Amino acid sequence: AVRKRLTTAARAPASDEARALARELRELKPQVLAAFRDVEACGGCGAGRSLPHGRWDGGFCCGGRTDGVFDEDETAALALAGTRGRDLGAPAGDHAGCAFRGPEGCSLDARDRPSLCVRFVCRELEGELRARGEWTRVRALTRRLETTFARFVRALEASKT
Repeated sequence: AVRKRLTTAARAPASDEARALARELRELKPQVLAAFRDVEACGGCGAGRSLPHGRWDGGFCCGGRTDGVFDEDETAALALAGTRGRDLGAPAGDHAGCAFRGPEGCSLDARDRPSLCVRFVCRELEGELRARGEWTRVRALTRRLETTFARFVRALEASKT
């Protein structure tokens, strides 16, 4: 279903501004994910939780429904930035929650993930980042991604009228 939405979104009319913002989102995502490198909070947050969230020790936040994060706006941003259906490879073997969540984490490249997935920070992760003195820097990156996505949504809506 996500692949079909990508194809539809790629063919839909969009302004130059919306396309530029989609490309900006694509470039920001790896920067944000890099800020989470070496965190420990994500490695065990799912342990002991109900299924599908607790299927593996980490990635509790990734246990939700695929269509919940790949909504119309997120899918449009991905499509306009160049993500294609063939870029959305599911993990080999078992998955739990999101179709792209496997035992080793997300099977998608950072650029092909919804903005929400990249910028989400739970309380445990925020606490770890604060303790490490990195919260201000990381929060600035996640806010930049969030505000750019909001600008994209407004530009996309304007191009529909």
